[in-house]
Amino acid sequence: METSNWVLGDMVWTIIGGFVVFGLLALNGYFQRLARIEEEQRIGLLATERLNRERSAASQSRRPDDI
Repeated sequence: METSNWVLGDMVWTIIGGFVVFGLLALNGYFQRLARIEEEQRIGLLATERLNRERSAASQSRRPDDI
């Protein structure tokens, strides 16, 4: 009887450990997803700023036929 309590206790700790490991993996995936979304937004913002600068520069440039 004493041995079965130890085995049952070990099984409970194994299950708890499995949940902890799975939870940490899920949390890691969540934070990686957030970082990926932020990176995509940052790249999109940089592309938009670059496009706006090019348009602004193009509208301010003088062409030979404008003179």
